[in-house]
Amino acid sequence: MNNFDSSAKQKGFELNIIGYLLELSKKIWLIIIIALVCGMLGGVVGKVTSKETYTSEVAFIVNTLSEDQAVENSAVSAQINITNTFKYILSGRVLMESVREACPGNLSYEFINNSITVQTVNATNAIELFVQTESPDTSYNIAKAVVDVYADVVEDIYPNAQLNVCETPVKATEPEQDRSTLVIATISAVIGILIYCVLVLISFIIKDTIKNSDELSDKLSIPVLGSVQLVTNKNKTDKGLLVADRRTGFSFIETYKAIRTKIESNSAKSGNKVYLVTSACENEGKTTVSTNIALSLAENGKSVLLIDADLRKPSIAKILSLPEQGYGFANVIRQDVPLTEAIKLVKNFNLYVLADRKAVSNPSELLSTKDAEELVRSIRDEFDYIIIDTAPASVVTDASIIAGFADATIFVVREDHSPFARIRMSVEDIDANGAEIVGCVFNAETDSTIKAGKYGGKYGKYGRYGKYGGYGRYGYGYGYGYGSSKEK
Repeated sequence: MNNFDSSAKQKGFELNIIGYLLELSKKIWLIIIIALVCGMLGGVVGKVTSKETYTSEVAFIVNTLSEDQAVENSAVSAQINITNTFKYILSGRVLMESVREACPGNLSYEFINNSITVQTVNATNAIELFVQTESPDTSYNIAKAVVDVYADVVEDIYPNAQLNVCETPVKATEPEQDRSTLVIATISAVIGILIYCVLVLISFIIKDTIKNSDELSDKLSIPVLGSVQLVTNKNKTDKGLLVADRRTGFSFIETYKAIRTKIESNSAKSGNKVYLVTSACENEGKTTVSTNIALSLAENGKSVLLIDADLRKPSIAKILSLPEQGYGFANVIRQDVPLTEAIKLVKNFNLYVLADRKAVSNPSELLSTKDAEELVRSIRDEFDYIIIDTAPASVVTDASIIAGFADATIFVVREDHSPFARIRMSVEDIDANGAEIVGCVFNAETDSTIKAGKYGGKYGKYGRYGKYGGYGRYGYGYGYGYGSSKEK
């Protein structure tokens, strides 16, 4: 029995940026919809709240030179500095009160002050004053009042400076172009996207899942046999990710060779031969992992039997494109057929397979029988290795039942998939039933600089291998020739 520390060990905060971006990429259409909805709502608000405005403009020139003074650089600089002072005066309360008194219509100080904008022209002695209101007459009247009263306000500030009007106001004939609706719509869309991304980030951080292989090893105190990288499917192929296909990529294949080496080392030290492969939840890739472990061992010249004991959603036959006709593990347990008729030898893989194509109605009861246990025990000495794929351990009890007569367990954990509480519960359950947990396979890892190849995608989805018919060219033999691992 494997003793492990089920308490979580805390490390420093780590954020898997690639994993987070992949999580966002899964929701790209939702993000687009959120942007469109928020943009439309912002556009409606902008349209409802927007008003037509009219602008009248007055331009001033500041002059500090008398007619007989030469224009020197220092004098020009002085003019520019004084220009900023005049800008302040033109924006001040004294001028605004004078404009209010001179302007018809009983306008308030606050209204006039909010309507006037004063700015200097960079590196010049020019000042521009803009009056913007909802009425062209009001804008013109305020601008004209500024021209009428400004001289009395500024004449005592700089006796030698002159503030001259170089452009008198005119009444606007067309409203200003209003871009506020587009701006509000754009800002609303961006804010909507940012809020959603933040919510996804918070969920990604606080979600109690395994984010990387180090975290898996620390939390369970169980060795990680290997981290299988997430493979990107650039060619959109429907073929399964098998180590026998070199196109799956160097890293993918080498990872399973490393896992194989550790299994062989465990077997040599402990005498383990029957390995149970399971996961906590669905869609973690346990069937792909168990198939590739069996293929890797077979490639190394071992006699290997791969059993599909996931009698609820059998998938191995589809992955390997076994013929439609045939018998599986359930048929042999029920003694419908002898074992010799049910086991198939996939010649090109040099792999023996005992796999069902159809689900059974009472899998737990069937696996709990003495016949199931005796079947596995009767053939354990006929093979170098027996790899058993089972249903998810936290979903049903099938894996725990088989753990009672398996030698060891390999646990598959997919990155950021299953809650740690369910993983821990499953591991404790398997451990309590007597199968040594030799290690975990961390599946579909994204946080790595190593590219695992160009085929695949989110491989190993539980019960989704119906399209994997690309290996029909492989030959199959039928028989019970356990002793000959080289048989073709």
